[in-house]
Amino acid sequence: MLELFKTNPESVLFITSQLRQREIKMAYALKSMGWMVGLIYFNSTPFKPEGYFDFISEVKSAKEAHKYAKKLAPKLIHVFSGAIDDYVLLFCRKKVAPVVIDLNDIFTPALMDYCPERYSPTREALALADGFCARDLQVKCAEKKDHCQLPEHILFFPEYCWNNKPVIHHKKSDNEIHIVSVGTISLETNGMFDCCYLKLTEFITDHKIHLHIYPPWYYRKDHSLTSSANFKRDYAQFLKLEENNPYLHIHDSLPVEDLADALYQYDFGIISGGCKEFGQTYSHFKPSYVASCYSGRISDYLDARLPILINDEVAFNFQLLKRYGVCVNLKEITGSHFKSVLQEVLQDAVMKKNIETAITKLSITMNAPRLIKFYTKIMHSSAVNTNMSMNYSFIFKKLAKIIPKKWAGF
Repeated sequence: MLELFKTNPESVLFITSQLRQREIKMAYALKSMGWMVGLIYFNSTPFKPEGYFDFISEVKSAKEAHKYAKKLAPKLIHVFSGAIDDYVLLFCRKKVAPVVIDLNDIFTPALMDYCPERYSPTREALALADGFCARDLQVKCAEKKDHCQLPEHILFFPEYCWNNKPVIHHKKSDNEIHIVSVGTISLETNGMFDCCYLKLTEFITDHKIHLHIYPPWYYRKDHSLTSSANFKRDYAQFLKLEENNPYLHIHDSLPVEDLADALYQYDFGIISGGCKEFGQTYSHFKPSYVASCYSGRISDYLDARLPILINDEVAFNFQLLKRYGVCVNLKEITGSHFKSVLQEVLQDAVMKKNIETAITKLSITMNAPRLIKFYTKIMHSSAVNTNMSMNYSFIFKKLAKIIPKKWAGF
């Protein structure tokens, strides 16, 4: 298998310090189109790679990952990370093949108001990489506002839907409205007021609408590698509110497969941030970040056929969802008529049709050919540059034999 990988021109090596659905979805789609995909990963998340890659190697450090990658001699390397880290930097500084980098968050002064120690290495990695696979518009913001030098090749490739399950209808039969929130939110308990879901939770439940919250993967009970995550501490305000509130439901963090099945029973998904009407103020993220970032939970909501409640400050997400006609503007409906508007949306046949269209167009298999074209262009560009370097080297050697020695110091 490894020898076949080395010689196969349609192959890519994934390297990640934080394995998530993104890498797994991409590998699934690439392999369905005949590509070989290898994985070198640091086991820091509960996501399981088995069955999605042609071969898998678990490592303990970036140095070990680099050493193994060098032996494999891949045609292309795609490095993933939540933010800039030693994995990304090492493969950019000491390339064993053309390098594509893929970051959840871009740490530059225009985007982030914390971890300034990441600003410089982020700028360095962007300048060194051969390609950037962009989840959203952050990298263009870094170029425009922070004057970062970007790689020659950039691909817009957000988190796409699986769209590999039939339509399932098993909504709750209580004739009430159920909204679900999935994944990371900024928590007031931790001094982060960028989302202020606590205030929004009070508003939703005061209207006798159910809100279900599923915390992100690092709160999973079977995952203990993230020592800074403490569910009872971080969600203390929500847990206290839940005690006497029949409309608030805090669930355990679920494995991705179980979460996907659970989401079908709800009516709406929700994304919120940066809205002053909801008491949200920027404490960690700059307005530019909130406007340009992409929420991966969009794909989870769409796969479950859920319309999405969102405010327009989360501009990139909002505009994308509005384009497909699958969102409801939170700011326009948060009055006394909030519940009645949501009831109307649930009966809207156009919304249901729009969701089916969006799932198809925003599916990982539909967009995989774009990823392959991106990879091929980088590999071809690298081969051309290498050949040119070899040709110039050959010419210089020839010239050295015919140029007079007295000109040697010229």
